[in-house]
Amino acid sequence: MTPAPQVMTSAAGDYSRNLWLVPGPQDSVHPLCLFLDAEHYLRDMDCLPLISKLMAGGQIPPLTLAFVSHVSSEDRQRDYLWNPRYSQFLAQEVVPWVCARSHAQAEGNLICGLSLSGLAAAHVAFQYPGLFSQVLCQSGSFWWLAQQEPELPVNHARFWLSVGDQETETEVTHPPSGLYQEISQIEGVEWAATAFQDQGATVQYQQYKGGHAIAPWRAELPAALCWLLAAQQVDNGVHSQGIS
Repeated sequence: MTPAPQVMTSAAGDYSRNLWLVPGPQDSVHPLCLFLDAEHYLRDMDCLPLISKLMAGGQIPPLTLAFVSHVSSEDRQRDYLWNPRYSQFLAQEVVPWVCARSHAQAEGNLICGLSLSGLAAAHVAFQYPGLFSQVLCQSGSFWWLAQQEPELPVNHARFWLSVGDQETETEVTHPPSGLYQEISQIEGVEWAATAFQDQGATVQYQQYKGGHAIAPWRAELPAALCWLLAAQQVDNGVHSQGIS
């Protein structure tokens, strides 16, 4: 059952976001799994039953789950495009707020996003590497990052980067701001996989059958969470599938 949302407002008052919190067990410290694009993960993907089943079966460790609203298309494009202020809001205000209301651990957590929020999840992990050491980016909009050609810092997180084999469209204009995508989603994700590995990250690259859609993202979620959280269960003995 989806909990009622709570309103999380930043100290400066520049962000006010709905947040859905599902606390983990109260008798032990455990990882936090922070989802961006809450509306997509909770409503469209209906991910809570999947995650509950994985935890009940011991396939992933107990987790505190937190889902942060994207509010609107305009907010998504402003917040998720490698925005340091929004990443600071998540890392320095949302995470402490969640930890104060649960037994989530203070570092080594998991952050998840899809499409533009997959790009944002990677940015948070690069900005705050101690806080998030596992990152799920489902069809992340890394075409935008590839077009900027940024210098990335060293990072040793585990990244699951996926993209659909039908995501081949180029020269796309994205409303509402007219954001221009020159290269394909596949090219962008492959660029990110190579760039992140070059900076020390462990990358699992997955190309699924399908397009930019909820159904394949939901289908891959159990495998992605199991791989990302394997280091929380046992020593780091799971090998990555890299890009050649």
